[in-house]
Amino acid sequence: MEGKSSYFILLVIVAFLSISLAFLAIGYFFFDSHGSAPEKEIVMVTEKIPTDDELANKVIFEKTNFNLKKTNDKQVAVIVLSACMKHYKKVDGIKSEEEIAAKIDFYNKEINSAIGTYFQGLTLEDVSQADAKQKASEDLKKIINDILINNDKKASPLVYSIVFDYWFYQ
Repeated sequence: MEGKSSYFILLVIVAFLSISLAFLAIGYFFFDSHGSAPEKEIVMVTEKIPTDDELANKVIFEKTNFNLKKTNDKQVAVIVLSACMKHYKKVDGIKSEEEIAAKIDFYNKEINSAIGTYFQGLTLEDVSQADAKQKASEDLKKIINDILINNDKKASPLVYSIVFDYWFYQ
C-alpha cells in the first residue's frame, strides 16, 4: 500500500509543477512588459573632428588615368584623378608620426592597386553622378584603412579622409 501512496504523492507534485509552469509561460507571453514594444534608446555617435595639427597630408597620385568599366564594346571610358589622403599623425598602437608615414609608404602599392580596382568597377555613368566623389572618397577611405590596419589587432583607422582635387572623366 505504501508504494501506491508515494506514487500518488509524486503524481500530485508533477501535476502541480506542470500547471505552475503553464501559468508562468502564459503570464510571460501575455502579461509581461518584455513582450510589448520596448522603448528605443537613441545613441548619437559623433566622430571627433581632428584639428589641423592632428592631421598630415599625403599625395596618393597626381593626374593619373584609370580605365572605367565598359558599358558597350565601342565605348572606352577613362577618369583622370589627383588625390591626397589626410591621415592622423598619432593613433593608438603606433608610436610616432614617422612610423605612420613609413607604414603608409610600405602599403603604397596595395593602396594604388585597390584604387585602380575600385575605379575599374565603375562605369562612366557612375562617376558622372553628383555624389560620385563623396561616395568614392568614403569607399576608398574604408578600403585603405582596411589595408593599413589588416595586420594590427588594436590599431585605430589611420586615414581620416580622401580628397580628390582633380576629377575629370570622359
